[in-house]
Amino acid sequence: MKNEPQTSLKISSVFDAVALYKNLQKSEKDKAILATQNEHLVQEVDRLTHLLLQMKQSKFGRSSEKIKFEEFPKLPGFENVFDEVYEEPPLEAEKAGAESETENDSGKDKSSSTLLKKGRRPLPAHLPRERVIHDIAGDKICTCGHPLHQMGEEISEQLDYVPAQLKVIQNVRLKYACKSCTEGVRVAEVPNAPLLKSMASANLLAHIIVSKYQDHLPLYRQSQMWERFEVDLGRATMSRWILQIGDLLSPLKELLRSEILKETYVRADETRAQVLKECDRKAQTQSYMWVYMTGSSSHHAISYEYTPTRKGENAKEFLKGFKGYLHTDGYGGYKALAQSQDITAVGCWAHARRKFADIIKSTGNTTGKSAEALTIIRSLYKIEKDAKEAQYPPDKIQKLRQEKAKPILEKFKVLLKEHKKVIVPKSPLGQAVGYVLRQWGPLTEYLNDGRLDIDNNMAERAIRPFAVGRKNWLFMGNVKGALASAVIYSLIETCKANGVNAFDYFRYVLANINSTPENNYSLLLPWNLKHSLSNLHQ
Repeated sequence: MKNEPQTSLKISSVFDAVALYKNLQKSEKDKAILATQNEHLVQEVDRLTHLLLQMKQSKFGRSSEKIKFEEFPKLPGFENVFDEVYEEPPLEAEKAGAESETENDSGKDKSSSTLLKKGRRPLPAHLPRERVIHDIAGDKICTCGHPLHQMGEEISEQLDYVPAQLKVIQNVRLKYACKSCTEGVRVAEVPNAPLLKSMASANLLAHIIVSKYQDHLPLYRQSQMWERFEVDLGRATMSRWILQIGDLLSPLKELLRSEILKETYVRADETRAQVLKECDRKAQTQSYMWVYMTGSSSHHAISYEYTPTRKGENAKEFLKGFKGYLHTDGYGGYKALAQSQDITAVGCWAHARRKFADIIKSTGNTTGKSAEALTIIRSLYKIEKDAKEAQYPPDKIQKLRQEKAKPILEKFKVLLKEHKKVIVPKSPLGQAVGYVLRQWGPLTEYLNDGRLDIDNNMAERAIRPFAVGRKNWLFMGNVKGALASAVIYSLIETCKANGVNAFDYFRYVLANINSTPENNYSLLLPWNLKHSLSNLHQ
């Protein structure tokens, strides 16, 4: 038996719209309703099409947001603002190149041009050199009959790799007793060890840590590598060591947090994490790893924090007592934090730019409204680039932004409001425009202080290693593992930010932390060890 004709105007798919169109009477009211619903379906199709293009772009396209500058139009009404922005002054290296080229033409100086040529960098001077002499074959007799004499040598260098060498350190504790009496036996003290009753040395532990958290090598792969040396070192054993190291070094992470809270400019970001065994939660539930770092201090302190949720209360708890600028993306949890504490929110123009760049990359259209917005944002970055190359102090950077960036932003806001009137709000472009207008206050806050950056890329770079590692080890087994990972990531990223070799740092700290008084733990922070660790390779 056939179904009754459909009379409801509710549409859940394009096929329903077609069926309804055939059965509806051709009245003006029904036509208007159908037109409205059809418009909504068209918008939904456009949205899904854009999502599909974005997925294809992220899967198969290039990840860089750089697009050729000449592809973008100059905007009507913005010519006077952008003229000096488009005229990029030559860099000092280019000027030097032009000068040396002139000198070469006149024959005055031909050696200076070689300084600008790119070539292979020399091998590090601290590496040991092994001389291998290669002599000519046969008798050292000239064709004229006289003997040849050595007049010099030509040296070329090759970088060689010596396979890892394992050794066993035997700690021999001498025992003494008195022959005259049997009162007691004296034994040498137990040597300092990073982990109690463990066979691992500080060097071995440092290697395991750096391999997992900096080189993103999961423990099961490391275990396979040790098998090639005929060493039975399972991942369960290494996991236990890492948990113990997390407990041992956790006071250093607390010191990093203290350093961050002393500042008046802090950056923050977060990314998802998965923990399998967590109380009252399914293994598939998403947890989060947060990163906080100093904004403009002489040394960089970075702290990772694990939380089971993404609630803004987590950031509020970490930043308790902090007053100043907080540089983040547009996540609402940070916004609530800024409203409840004496904190000024600073937005990220990289996030705003990315939304327009994604539209251009997925559609290939470099002449539309997204291109206009990207051109304006790019001009803001050009001002920052000029200030950085000129090495301006913060007060001069602030003055430059007020003179050049502020007029651009004022006109940009007017342009966005005009676009908003004619753009579908839920379209990709509508969402990009809406994001910028909603975040306008935090996005323009950088104009008021020369210490602030135009974006939060430093925090994104600090948390990216965790995201890269996550692709290799996929998840963390339990909460203790997540907390230990937060400790180790904090120290590794702080080492990297301060130019400290992470392996040298961990083997030094693990060898000395048990003999260091707690009130002197600050001496073990990466920037305080930078000079002494650099001497290891000299």
